Amino acid sequence: MKIKSIYIAIIAVILVFGVSYILLRNSSSSQNTNGVPQQPIHWHPKLKIIINGEEQPIPTGVGINIGKNMDYEISGMRMSPTHTHESDGTIHLENNRPWQKPETLTLGYFFKVWDKKFNGSCIFEYCNNEIGTLSMAVNGKPNYEFEDYVMHDEDEIVIEYKQSK
Repeated sequence: MKIKSIYIAIIAVILVFGVSYILLRNSSSSQNTNGVPQQPIHWHPKLKIIINGEEQPIPTGVGINIGKNMDYEISGMRMSPTHTHESDGTIHLENNRPWQKPETLTLGYFFKVWDKKFNGSCIFEYCNNEIGTLSMAVNGKPNYEFEDYVMHDEDEIVIEYKQSK
């Protein structure tokens, strides 16, 4: 009887470790080496654009009825996988297959959908030159990836262009 209890305990321990191993392995493989999720996402980074001290509006409906509605088959809806529903700067990344087109997670892709200019030198018509400079911060830290930045859930992104006096 005692030996039977020991066997049951050993089997239970093996099962617990086996299930734990499988669950941990599956959760760590949910992203590939580039940090691109291997599962559907619904993320909400926030974007603020400031030009010469004035916050610029980001309209409702970017990727739905403003700009370009592209790659809608990846979102599983009739809108771009990167879009806006409100004018508070919240970008919706609703993407059923981000691994098929990882660039849909980048800040540059959002501007492409919006049909606005943005790169490491320019935001809209404002470009780095002798009278002004462009900068970007993500979650309060300077970031130099600009259009290549891969957005994440709850990111706080600030793009600022300042003219020197």
